[in-house]
Amino acid sequence: MITMLILVILLLLFIIVMQRKLKYPANYPPGPFPWPFIGNMYYFKKLCKKLGGQHLAFSELSKQYNSNVISLRLGDSDTIIVSNSKSIYKVLSQTEYDGRPWNEFIKIRNMGMRSGITMNDGPEWKKLRSWTVYALKNAGFAQKQIMELLLNELELILKKLKKGGVQDIQTIIAPTIINVLWILIAGKRFSQDQRLQNFLNLMQRRSVIFDMFGGVLSIFPWLRFVFPEKSGYSLLVKINNELKSLLMEAINEHKERFIEGKKEDFIDMFLHEMLTQKDKNTVFSDENLIVTLIDLFIAGTKTTTATLEVLFLQMANHQDVQRKLQEEIDIIIGSRFPHIEDKIKMPFTEAVLMETQRRYLVAPVIGPRRVLDDTTLEGYTIPKNSTVLINIHSISMDEELFPDPESFKPERHLDENGACRKVENFTPFGKGKRRCPGEALAKSALFLLLVGVLQKYNLLPVPGEKSITAEFTSGLIISPKPYKMLIVPR
Repeated sequence: MITMLILVILLLLFIIVMQRKLKYPANYPPGPFPWPFIGNMYYFKKLCKKLGGQHLAFSELSKQYNSNVISLRLGDSDTIIVSNSKSIYKVLSQTEYDGRPWNEFIKIRNMGMRSGITMNDGPEWKKLRSWTVYALKNAGFAQKQIMELLLNELELILKKLKKGGVQDIQTIIAPTIINVLWILIAGKRFSQDQRLQNFLNLMQRRSVIFDMFGGVLSIFPWLRFVFPEKSGYSLLVKINNELKSLLMEAINEHKERFIEGKKEDFIDMFLHEMLTQKDKNTVFSDENLIVTLIDLFIAGTKTTTATLEVLFLQMANHQDVQRKLQEEIDIIIGSRFPHIEDKIKMPFTEAVLMETQRRYLVAPVIGPRRVLDDTTLEGYTIPKNSTVLINIHSISMDEELFPDPESFKPERHLDENGACRKVENFTPFGKGKRRCPGEALAKSALFLLLVGVLQKYNLLPVPGEKSITAEFTSGLIISPKPYKMLIVPR
């Protein structure tokens, strides 16, 4: 009787699996066998833990199936992962991949509103994103104001480092980007240090708990009712409440003091559009304003800060690189404060920035994209509404593009004349219509803060250690766990 029951269960499972497999087109991308109900979740999570991250598991599966395009089923969701520079370039540049999925994680992240510029698509998204890029430039992203804001923050960093000795540089630089972003958006710095620190802590927890799939919330949405803490649901709600409170305070303040024609920051510019287009069917609504601000905060706070943390860590661990960079600083800049215009005259500094972002990508997987129409990629059929993730890590570790990819070698980005060379199809900021709108701020911040700190200080491992041994988190963002270094005035 027991044997018969087991056989029936196995037969039912076999039927379920075959029915699902028959739904796939004949030339669907290869991938591991998808078990009923859980798909590849258990196997994939185990592989991520073994290798140390989602991006590494993707690369391993790509090797196993000898394909730049592979498929995974997580719970009831089919996902396609793309590796290799040429395949990734097609996805980033073709309009068929411009959509966004609308799963449980994204719904909660967007407070239930299909609005904003990150997790939205369609004609409204195109118009809003185009306006946002324009507004950010006019609010300072591509003007002198951004340099002035960053240099003001640099002065604060240098004051905190002045005492020298063993310090945690991460906590010193953490508020920098969010303060600059807040000035451009709302016209002022954060005035409550504790509130800022709480917010940064929440964002750090978010980047660890979730991955590009959206964590278990996207795979098993019902878990939020059973395990609200472990599933990450409670954390998302807490972040939403904190963000919404913070943003609504700023929006209401702007509405109360709004003067027509006076556009001092991003919120002012948005409110101006709301007022002038209030009688039209327009994208300028309260919902789009608050979600767009959420998009800018989430995109702009953790990635740039994590890259800075890695930059300073690598300088302490590669003293030869640090000395060569400081020589270039001394020749080109001397004792004055750095300027954005200096960057073009400093190829080795640019090479250090490029190599850090190549070797230690803080966002090694980008996406997710929703396929808007049936299409093909590398000969495989990609059905409409498929979810696609992009493994940028596969480009940075491509031995044909970067020989000995595990090594940190800034000189690989310099040609025989000492000028910086660009690598085709590799960019940590994406490409196409979904390219990061905060790229100008990020690049300016990385250059000015790195150069500004190394102009005044030597960064060293703590006394008695040859190097800093840093562990890295895995999740949405890859960043170093807390570490200390020795700060020595030059």
